[in-house]
Amino acid sequence: MSLTFSPSQGDSQPAPAAKKTLVLVSHTHWDREWYLTFQQYRFKLVRLVDRLLAILDSDEEYAFFMLDGQTIVLEDYLEIRPERRPDLERHITAGRLLVGPWYVLTDQFLVSGEAHIQNLTRGLKIAQSFGRSMRVGYVPDPFGHIGQMPQILSGFDIDSAVFWRGVGPEMVQVEFVWIAPDGTAVNGVHLPGNANIGGYSSAVAWNSGPEAALTQLKAVKDLIIDRTGSNIALLMNGNDHVEPAADLPATLRAVREEFEKQGESYNLVHGTLPLYLELARQSGVWDRPETPRHIGEFRDSQLAFLLPGVTSSRMPIKQQNARMENLLELEAGPALAWSSSLPGQPARKDFDPRSLQGLYQTAWKYLLQNQPHDSICGCSIDPVHDEMQTRFTWIEQIGQDLWQEGNRNLTRAINTTLSGVERAQPIVIFNPVPSRRTDLASLSITAPDGLTDFVVTDEQNNVLPHTVSSFDEEMLFTMDIPAFALNGMAAQAGDEGRIMDYTMSSLDFRPTSDQSTVEARVVVMYMSAAPTDPTLMQRAMTEVQHYIESGTETFRLTVYRQTGAKLDFIARDMPPTGYKTFFLRPNTTEYAQPEPALEEISDKTLTIENEFYELTADPTSGLFTLTDKETGAVFTDLNRFRDGADAGDEYNYSQATRDLVIESFSSLPEVTRHISPLQSKLIVKATLELPLSLTADRQTRTSETVVCPVDIEASLVPGVKRVDFAVTFENLAKDHRLQVVLPAPFAVTEADAEQAFDVVRRSTQLPAFDSNWREDPVPTAPQKTFVSIYDPEKNLGFTVMNRGLPEYEILPADETNGSAVAITLLRCVGWLSRADLLTRRDHAGPGLETPGAQLLGQHKFNYAIEPHRGNWLEAGAQQQAHAFNHPLTGLNAAVQPGLGLPATASLVEIEPGSLALSTIKPAEDGEGLVVRVWNPATTTIPAARFRFYRQPAHLWQTNLAEDTLAEMNPDGEGWYTLPIAAKRIVTLKADFHGGTGESE
Repeated sequence: MSLTFSPSQGDSQPAPAAKKTLVLVSHTHWDREWYLTFQQYRFKLVRLVDRLLAILDSDEEYAFFMLDGQTIVLEDYLEIRPERRPDLERHITAGRLLVGPWYVLTDQFLVSGEAHIQNLTRGLKIAQSFGRSMRVGYVPDPFGHIGQMPQILSGFDIDSAVFWRGVGPEMVQVEFVWIAPDGTAVNGVHLPGNANIGGYSSAVAWNSGPEAALTQLKAVKDLIIDRTGSNIALLMNGNDHVEPAADLPATLRAVREEFEKQGESYNLVHGTLPLYLELARQSGVWDRPETPRHIGEFRDSQLAFLLPGVTSSRMPIKQQNARMENLLELEAGPALAWSSSLPGQPARKDFDPRSLQGLYQTAWKYLLQNQPHDSICGCSIDPVHDEMQTRFTWIEQIGQDLWQEGNRNLTRAINTTLSGVERAQPIVIFNPVPSRRTDLASLSITAPDGLTDFVVTDEQNNVLPHTVSSFDEEMLFTMDIPAFALNGMAAQAGDEGRIMDYTMSSLDFRPTSDQSTVEARVVVMYMSAAPTDPTLMQRAMTEVQHYIESGTETFRLTVYRQTGAKLDFIARDMPPTGYKTFFLRPNTTEYAQPEPALEEISDKTLTIENEFYELTADPTSGLFTLTDKETGAVFTDLNRFRDGADAGDEYNYSQATRDLVIESFSSLPEVTRHISPLQSKLIVKATLELPLSLTADRQTRTSETVVCPVDIEASLVPGVKRVDFAVTFENLAKDHRLQVVLPAPFAVTEADAEQAFDVVRRSTQLPAFDSNWREDPVPTAPQKTFVSIYDPEKNLGFTVMNRGLPEYEILPADETNGSAVAITLLRCVGWLSRADLLTRRDHAGPGLETPGAQLLGQHKFNYAIEPHRGNWLEAGAQQQAHAFNHPLTGLNAAVQPGLGLPATASLVEIEPGSLALSTIKPAEDGEGLVVRVWNPATTTIPAARFRFYRQPAHLWQTNLAEDTLAEMNPDGEGWYTLPIAAKRIVTLKADFHGGTGESE
C-alpha cells in the first residue's frame, strides 16, 4: 500500500518570489544493453568517455559530468582503455566526474532485497576505489519504485532519492519526503514529465545551443521550475546514451546573457546532484509541514509510463534470476559463512577462504550484470537475452561449487559415528530456512562397498520412506601409466585421497598375460564430502608396490565415475537454519519393511491426501478440488488455465480488440493417481488448443490453431502443509498470455504480496482513469515468493507460492467461486515496442521485432498453494513459501568424529518464527559472517532472539553497509536479544575468531 499526503489547497503556500536557481546537471543515461547488445553499446561508451575526458582535460569551464549513477561503465570502459584509469581517478577525486553509488541501474521489483544491497555495496566500493562516490540515490529510470528503497538507501548513509517514474499527480511539488514502511525517510526529488520533455532529459536540448536551450527551458517552466518548493530547480542535461557537448559552457554564457536582457530572475549554475540537494536542503523545503509526504511504493502510470508488462515478459529469465538469487543468498552464502566459523580450522590446503569469498563476489557480479532494468525486464532485443544465458550459467556453476565446498567442509566437522552400527553411510541434509520443517529431500548418493540394498534412518533408528534410482557408472578414460608415475599420483591425492575433486570408492587389479602390465579398474566419486577410505588407499598402495617389485612397469587404468543414484526421502523434523544427519543402513531384518508400492489408478478414485488436505481431480475437466481438513473449507475449480490474446509488446500486455479466451482443455484429459508412503500425486496429461497467433491486423486471434501439450503434477507429502504443482507446457502459439487460475471460496478487495523486504497490501480494484493517462492501470502486479488473500469474517486465508513467477492478478468473484489468484506463466509477444496498443499511448522503445520473446518450446513452472486459518502472517505462510523455494538437499559424509559438531543442529536459531531471513553470508571485510533478517509484520517485535551453534567472540549490529552500530552481549543461555520495529531490516555480524568488527 502507498499513500501520499499533500497539503490541501487552503494550506498550500506559494513559493517565495525570490530569485530562482537553476542547477544544470550534465549526464548520460547508459543502458548497458537494450536495442543494441552490450558490445555494440560499449563501442559507443568508449567514444563517449574518450570525448568526455578530452573535454574535462581541456576546458575547466566544463565543470561537471555524471556517469548515470552506476559504476559498471567504468569497468566496461577500462577493459578497453586500462591506461586511462589515472585520468578517471583524477577527475573523480576532484569531484568533476561523478560516479556511483550503484553498480548497475536495475529494476526494483524483479530483483531481491539482497540484490539491491549487493548492488550498492559493489557500486560504492568501486566508486571509492576511484577517489569518491556520489552519495545520492539516483534511480532515474526503473519501472516503478519499491516501498523499502528509503530504508535501503539509509542503510548506506544515503539520505536522498531522485527519480522519474511512478509518481502520481497528487505530488504537487518536485520535492517530497519519501517514507519507507518502517518509518525511515529520505529527501525525495521527482523528475516530472515524459522522456522527450522532462524526466532525466529536461535540459538535453542545451547540448544543441542557446536557442534550443531557451526553447526547452520555456517548455519545462510550468512542469519543473514553477513547481519547486525550494526555489532551486533541477535541469537534467542528458538522455539515453547522449555524449557531452564541448560547447556547453558557451551555451551557458549565452543563456545567462539572455536572462539579463529579458530581466529573468534566474541564477544559472552548472552543477551536480549533490550541489542541487544541498542548496534545496538549505532552503528547508524537506522540513516544512506543507511538503508532500509519500509512504511506500510508487506505481502510478498517469504521468509517465510504468511499463508493468515487464514483470511477465520472457518469463524464463525471471525464473533463472530467482533461482540464482536463492542459490547465492541462502545456499552458497550460508555454506561459506558457516564453514569459515568452524572451531579449530587449520589453514586450508585446497582453498584460501579469501579465494572463496572472491568467487562468491564474482558470482554476484555476474548476477548484477543480468539485472539492469532492460535486461531483467526482458525488454531488449533477442541477442541481449541470449547473452544473459551465459552469465546465468556461470553463476550456477560458481554457486554450486561454492555450496559443495562450504558444506563439504562443514560436513567434515560433524560427528557422524553411530555406536553399535558396523556399516552405515551418513548423509547430511541442510535446511537453509529459519523454520523447523518436514519436507521431501533429494540428493545424489554414492554407496560404497556395495551397499545398494538399504533403508534410510535418522539418528534414533526411525525408518523413513524413500525411493532410489539405480546406481550407474560411466567410463571416464583409459590410460597407460608408468609405475613410477602412479606413485606420484598417490602423493598428489594427499591425506583425503582426492585428485581433481575425485575420491576413490573401489580399486581392483588384474594381471595380464604380459607380466610387465597390470590392468586396474578404478571407480571414483566426484565432489563427495567423504574422503577416500584410508584402508582402501593403504591396500591400493600396498598392491601397487607388490606389482612393481614383481616387475610391473605399466598400469593400464580404466577409470569409471560413479554417477550415483537419486535418493528421495522424507526428512522429518529438520532443524531451522541447520542440518541433520541421516544414515543409509543395510536392509536387514531389523529394519526390513515392505517395498513401497506404487499404485496407478485411472478410474474415478482420483483422490490423494495427507494430514492437512484432501485433493481430488475431476477426470472430465482436469481441475482439482481441495478440502482443508483443519477448517473444512473447500476450494473448487483449482488449476484452471486461462489463455488470451496479447497484442502488446515486451513492455505492456494489451488485449486484442476482439479476444478469444481459452479456459478448458481441448480433449478429455488423462488423469492418474500415484500413491506411495513418500508422496502422493495426481497427474493430468492434457492439451490446450490455442490460436496460432494474432491475425495480420492484430485485432483478433487466427482461426488456425495449434495443440499444446500440458502435463500437471499435483503432489502431497506427509507432514508438509502445502500442495505442490509442477507443470510442463509445450508452447506452439504466438501472441498470447497464459495464466493459471486458483479460486478461493471467498471474495476480497485486497491482496498481500511479498516484495523486497516487505509484504505489500494492494487494492484489487483499479483506479478511475481515462485516455489522458499516459498508460492504463492494470490489474496485474509484482510479487516475490507469494501472494495471499484473506477473508476476516470467515477467518480463512489462501496463499499461492511460486518459484520465479513474479506476476499475479486477483480476479473478481463470479457465480461459482470467490476471488481467484491468477499467476502469469507466459506472456508471448513479438515486438520490443509497438505504437498501436490499447493500453499505452505511443512507443516505449524502438519498434523492433523480437521473435525470441514468443517463447516457443517447452517450459516448466512450479507453484504451490496453502489454504489456512487466519492471514498469511498468523499461518506462517511466508516461511512455507521460502521453504518451497529452497528444496532440501545434502551431501554424502564419511563416518568420522569430525570436530565434534552434533549429528543434528541449528547453526543459528532465530525467534520469533515470523522473522524473515534475507541472507547468511561471509562479511564483506572477510572477518566473520553476516545474518540479515527483516520483520514483515506491521507491529514491533519487542524481543527478537538469536542464538548460534557456538558462541561468537563478538556479535555486532551493523547497518546495511556492514558498518558497526553497536556490540551485543548474550544472556546466560547464549541468546542475543533486541527489538525489531515493524518492517525493519536488521543486520548482525558475528565473529567467531576474535576480530575487531570494523569494516574496511
